[in-house]
Amino acid sequence: MGYSCTKDAADTLAVIGKMFATDGNPNVLTIGTITKKQYFFERGREQEDGAITGTLMVMLPEDLCKSVGSVRIEPDGTITRFPKLIDVDRREIENTMRDMQARNPALLRQWGYGTI
Repeated sequence: MGYSCTKDAADTLAVIGKMFATDGNPNVLTIGTITKKQYFFERGREQEDGAITGTLMVMLPEDLCKSVGSVRIEPDGTITRFPKLIDVDRREIENTMRDMQARNPALLRQWGYGTI
């Protein structure tokens, strides 16, 4: 049994993975215009409304990590909370998700699977 969420929420997470992937790996996100720190997203419990929730973790030396805050992607794909993302990036992610849903849903699906 898998994790249930809405398609819009999953598509937003796929765009985040694509835009901030480190060396093509969508599981390690390089975020920040100046510091370029590496993070990973730890998914939380399944939400009845179809949202995605979890914790953003920063990767530290010696294979350690630390929580930097909570994440929430609404059922409609809107990013409510995602630490370290600036507003411009949030809007770009949401706009890219909507554009890809309309123009190239197959490619967006591949982004979600992490195959491209």
